[in-house]
Amino acid sequence: MARAKIEDERKEQILAAFEACVIRLGLAKTTLQKVADEVGLPRSLVRYFVGNRDDMVDLLIERMIERAEQNLENARPDGSAVVVPTLESLLDTLFTATFSDPTSNSIVGELWYLAERDETIRKRLTAMYGRILNLLITQMQAEEIGRNNEERKSLALALISLAYGQASFAFLGLKAPRANTLRLLAGTLIGDAGCR
Repeated sequence: MARAKIEDERKEQILAAFEACVIRLGLAKTTLQKVADEVGLPRSLVRYFVGNRDDMVDLLIERMIERAEQNLENARPDGSAVVVPTLESLLDTLFTATFSDPTSNSIVGELWYLAERDETIRKRLTAMYGRILNLLITQMQAEEIGRNNEERKSLALALISLAYGQASFAFLGLKAPRANTLRLLAGTLIGDAGCR
């Protein structure tokens, strides 16, 4: 039992070091040796606990997925727990937590860059965003927003695009005059879909 806990802790330390290296060096320049140096372990132990570099990328993507889902399913921007999420609470979290973490945004940006040339990473990113998309679609169905799933999917894609675009432009220093402008626009899109 203690051995499994130590392995989990070691894996978490290595993944944290991998994240730090990706942020500092970029994903393309991050090697197992650099991760080993960052975490203070021999390269062989890094490989033993998390596998090769491709395995680390997979674990990193899983970590990003878990963070996004945790944000969307279990928290509100004010920190209060959501017993039954609503589309409004999911949108609040999408706009204020999911895409507002600079660390996650940097890593996802690196993954987007690599996804242009690596089909496996592209598929993993597609799956990551697909999970967020499906969560929004499911909630729209539950709240009877939109006429059909095709319309709900289009709306969910627009909402994710607004939230991701807001974070991307904020990174460049291009922010809306009011912080909640795009979130209010998202609410308008939802309202329009609900009235049809």
